[in-house]
Amino acid sequence: MKKPSKNIYKAIIALCIFLVGYDFANFGRRAEKLADAKVTATEYDAVVVLTGGRNRIARASEIAQLYSLPLFISGVHKDATSDEVAIAAGVDPVFFNCCVTLGYNARTTHGNGLEIANWAKEEDIDGLIVVTSNYHMERALLELKRSMPHVELAGQSVDSPVIDAGAWWTTPTSAKRMLVEWFKWRVVKFRDLLT
Repeated sequence: MKKPSKNIYKAIIALCIFLVGYDFANFGRRAEKLADAKVTATEYDAVVVLTGGRNRIARASEIAQLYSLPLFISGVHKDATSDEVAIAAGVDPVFFNCCVTLGYNARTTHGNGLEIANWAKEEDIDGLIVVTSNYHMERALLELKRSMPHVELAGQSVDSPVIDAGAWWTTPTSAKRMLVEWFKWRVVKFRDLLT
């Protein structure tokens, strides 16, 4: 029996590299477009934000105040007070004291999903607006949907001040972060397919 030639192996490797590159490029394009998507809050009960940048909290606070919705912030540092989080995000501390709940338990995106699901269950919430960075949104929604499959989720992403999802190749920081995030997203997608 004839052994496959080296050219076949090279072609398979080239095809795999092309598919990975294509998938990664699509991931970046989707992340860039996510920041343009806008949601209306009429069918949602609350806003949640995954910590990781002051602009995330500022945008979530803006939405919550605009539609008079409660706000839950997941993954807050254990030593941070409500006033400190508000001031760091450039948000009025008075709003935080009346309408914001801080979650201190999550340390990962998976942990965010569990923490938010617990809060949503306690508050009897059926629909959430989820705020996070555009490059992080797809994985965040997967983790949240896994933790609370019966809750309606709508993503409202923000551009990262550090990571340029639309031109990730222009800086090493953006390229590295996007590659890491794509890999994590792919792992979560495969996990969900297998379970």
